[in-house]
Amino acid sequence: MDRPWKVILAFVGVFIAGAVFGGFFTLRSAARVAEATRPKAAPVKATATKPAPTVPAAPATAKGIAPQVMRQLTQRLNPTPEQQKAIRPIVSRAAEDLQRMQREHLADTTRTTERMYADVAALLTPTQRAQLEQMRQEMLERVRKVREKREESPAEGATKAAAPGTIPAPAVR
Repeated sequence: MDRPWKVILAFVGVFIAGAVFGGFFTLRSAARVAEATRPKAAPVKATATKPAPTVPAAPATAKGIAPQVMRQLTQRLNPTPEQQKAIRPIVSRAAEDLQRMQREHLADTTRTTERMYADVAALLTPTQRAQLEQMRQEMLERVRKVREKREESPAEGATKAAAPGTIPAPAVR
């Protein structure tokens, strides 16, 4: 090999792409496992004199982590209703910020991956470019299958639309 740096660059690029997409799949899988293993809240019996504190519902814009955080804070800290009312917007705002950051990170990741494919393709022969494109299409197909599987999951029925944290298919050049 007269240019080993090309091979090294290709391997590094493939490694980075695998690490990025593997990380996303791991995060999504961990969230599903956590959701499945979380114990269901037992119904709380209200007394005649004072109703038992309940976990407040998060606004629709703060889906995902906000209800879980509120539930945990309520169970562990036993805040008063006034404290719960003050905590709820803080948790909702943090959940919205996390979702926004996740979307931005995903967009950055997609751009970086696309740039990597373009840069690697520029160094390859036409035959190698075709193989690289085939590898890329296979990866996109795996992502598509994971999405379909997630959409078929009954636990995810309410989040069938493209939820934050899903991996968008990069544009084909």
